[in-house]
Amino acid sequence: MKSKLNDKLIIGLGEFLIRFTAERGTLIREARNYVANYGGSEANVIISLCHLGHKGRYITRVSDDELGLGAIDYLKTQNVDTSFIQKRGQHPLGTSIVEEGEGVRPSVVIYNRKWSSAAQMRPENFDFESILKDGCIFHVSGISLSISEKARCTTIEAMKIAKKLGLKVSFDFNYRSKLLSIDDAKKIYPIVTNYADIVSASKWDIKTLLGFSHDDKNFFNDACKEYGFDYIFSREREIISSREQIMQGFAYSKDETYISDKYKFEIFDRIGAGDAFVAGYLHGLLKNKNDINQALRYGMANCILEQTILGDCARFSEDDLNSFLNSSLQEVKR
Repeated sequence: MKSKLNDKLIIGLGEFLIRFTAERGTLIREARNYVANYGGSEANVIISLCHLGHKGRYITRVSDDELGLGAIDYLKTQNVDTSFIQKRGQHPLGTSIVEEGEGVRPSVVIYNRKWSSAAQMRPENFDFESILKDGCIFHVSGISLSISEKARCTTIEAMKIAKKLGLKVSFDFNYRSKLLSIDDAKKIYPIVTNYADIVSASKWDIKTLLGFSHDDKNFFNDACKEYGFDYIFSREREIISSREQIMQGFAYSKDETYISDKYKFEIFDRIGAGDAFVAGYLHGLLKNKNDINQALRYGMANCILEQTILGDCARFSEDDLNSFLNSSLQEVKR
């Protein structure tokens, strides 16, 4: 079936969370004050794409209480289509608690999502044929594979239907060791990637989770050929401290390699950086699917800018990304 990559509706499926961030400079075990905000990997991508001028739809289950209603209200304020979100009162909204790193001390994240409303998703809960029929890209991540077996089956079924309907399937490996054992991941990821077209992954992801044994300079290109990916997008970080890093982006097709500039920057809030990277390069592909260099540049710009604001979601326009790419980090706007 003909690809619909140049259309505008992007659909994501995943878990929406409420995040509690301890006051900076305090450990979780001693914190008394927290800042709350909503987020979730796949939702972060959809929200960012809405700010970049696209239409976004999100699929999930939330609790039928004030937190769940607040989550839906928040998505609506970001212009996300919430028509297919289910409200269920029996299970709570998932939560994450964050201790921000400082200096040589890394950030810490604690999850409370095993029995969450989204973890109870089942394939039969959703009419995916109707939900996906007017989309062009369907986005999911490894987190939705990890929160429960029910959510995993739901995610895989949605990916299958998206492929059948001609959508491009975007998949962020997003492996979380606190949610899924490495042994289970090695069994699950090779199955899921059969349905993926556009992938965000590290070298570790490809080698460890897919068991890809090649180890030469064309590593990612060979992986695209072997697993049938259109593209793999990837980033590498050089960590100077918890606040200062150097980052570079890469994109690979079966035959080509694309490399971004290196960026040195200071971090205000790192969570959501990978999601912003995905949203940025998907935006570039939606504008011009043949300009992979520009897609990569948009991915890097969105990723770095997201780490300068509080919260999980990048809320920048294309003008913001272009301004970043065309000016010095040290330049002051007056």
